Amino acid sequence: MTIPDEVDVIVCGGGSCGCVVAGRLANVDRNLQVMLIEAGESNLNNPWVFRPGIYPRNMKLDSKTASFYYSRPSEWLGGRRAVVPCAHILGGGSSINFMMYTRASASDYDDFQAKGWTTKELIPLMRKHETYQRASQNRDIHGFEGPIKVSFGNYTYPIMQDFLRAAESQGFPVTDDLQDLVTGHGAEHWLKWINRDTGRRSDSAHAYVHSTRAHYTNLHLVCNTKVEKVIIEGDRAVGVRTVPTKVLSPLENQYKDYKARKFIIVSGGTLSSPLILQRSGVGDPEKLRKAGVKPLVDLPGVGLNFQDHYLTFSTYRAKPHVESFDDFVRGDKATQDKVFQQWNINGTGPLATNGIEAGVKARPTEKELDEMDSWPFPEFRSGWDSYFKDKPDKPVMHYSVIAGWFGDHMHMPPGKFFTMFHFLEYPFSRGFTHITSASAYDAPDFDAGFMNDKRDMAPLVWSYIQSRETARRMEAYAGEVHAMHPFYAYDSPARALDMDLATTNAYAGPDHLTANIQHGSWTQPVEPGKAPQVSWLTSNKQEYRDPLVYSKDDLLAIEEWVKVK
Repeated sequence: MTIPDEVDVIVCGGGSCGCVVAGRLANVDRNLQVMLIEAGESNLNNPWVFRPGIYPRNMKLDSKTASFYYSRPSEWLGGRRAVVPCAHILGGGSSINFMMYTRASASDYDDFQAKGWTTKELIPLMRKHETYQRASQNRDIHGFEGPIKVSFGNYTYPIMQDFLRAAESQGFPVTDDLQDLVTGHGAEHWLKWINRDTGRRSDSAHAYVHSTRAHYTNLHLVCNTKVEKVIIEGDRAVGVRTVPTKVLSPLENQYKDYKARKFIIVSGGTLSSPLILQRSGVGDPEKLRKAGVKPLVDLPGVGLNFQDHYLTFSTYRAKPHVESFDDFVRGDKATQDKVFQQWNINGTGPLATNGIEAGVKARPTEKELDEMDSWPFPEFRSGWDSYFKDKPDKPVMHYSVIAGWFGDHMHMPPGKFFTMFHFLEYPFSRGFTHITSASAYDAPDFDAGFMNDKRDMAPLVWSYIQSRETARRMEAYAGEVHAMHPFYAYDSPARALDMDLATTNAYAGPDHLTANIQHGSWTQPVEPGKAPQVSWLTSNKQEYRDPLVYSKDDLLAIEEWVKVK
């Protein structure tokens, strides 16, 4: 069917929200002609999208499914440039993200203080959105007939139980539903946006767009097309100007206009929507003129107050018997053949999970807050008092265990690993993005603003310390990958320690000729823990380690590590 030049509604941006909006509009009114424009490719039945265990591939710098925004060099990040990935495919983040089922806190919605946006008013929409594919004690807040599926996937790495035991021993309550809108501190077996019945990722494009287009003809999809600007005539938005995402020939038509009879929705995502508005003449007049755009609407806040979860990853050695996805993502043919075959047969196995099996939402105790007050970066207390103290449903930090090394395995030696990844739930730091020209092809002036508010540092340091303690209590623990941890002083009791000789030899095998050769003496083997008490009733016991104590110099080392991670 030919794509019309004029429709009733144009939705600019086929990300998670754009797909939901376009799909719902086309379903509610079958006479409404809706156009959805997406810069990336369609994800329809794309096996690199719908197979969950493949998702790390989307984060490669040569990915076709993601765009990477390079921030300004930052004094708050040790002079480096942050790289912020954004989805570049129909379905947006729901097509390529980590698939972690995470809900906002009730107070997040109530903070809007807007009619129709309270948690109580939104719960019916949350329920309508999802099919909760597991037993639930909270059936009044979860849905069981929606288009988006929520489950544990069709496989769980055993490290899930290991993590939860360790976290519980630290005082994290293990809960059945950490996404109940009110629990701000606890641990759980983490749910995923995966269809339990098929083992496939559950994304917004398949749920709302492709399913609608399979039955109705009033939803028009335009992919591989960037929205350059909204066309504004007088005080009315009447259409959009588009350009090809990739210009394949100098003779190619450089732009195409589409008209909207009723309205236009800009849903290009956090980083693209402001740029579309600015190229349309909506924004700070001074900045628009500098970029060569005629100001039409004086709205200086467009492009300001960018905020994002700042992530850090710390990596640990796993014992040889621990199951991980390392061999699979590393490209081991025998492992990949086995995993792909199992998923192709019945949608189960390691390909039917994201490998992020458990995690915590964390709020510091008063004792921990007092300790943070004594750190070299004590600024968090004011943030706690103003934002978190009286809202117990808001977690300060999140960290999860990943059943392998999430990163470039070309930079990691052979073996098995597990990763702790941490992020600020509510960062105080803010950034901005502004166009540098009227062209949709030119990179913006982007400052992610990560860590430019000093209140963000202590929670990230605290979270690293907490997750490291979790790791050291896990049975899987076999030491730290030294390069993936802070650079502590050599004589610091907190310094990172790598595999011991026995574990190294177990990985190496009898024919390995260079295992345990030492160059210098910086990398040292992890020391054995304390033996458990003798028990004649059970063999289910493991050695344990005393918690580490961090000096001021250790804390400063973690601070520097946070900046460059």
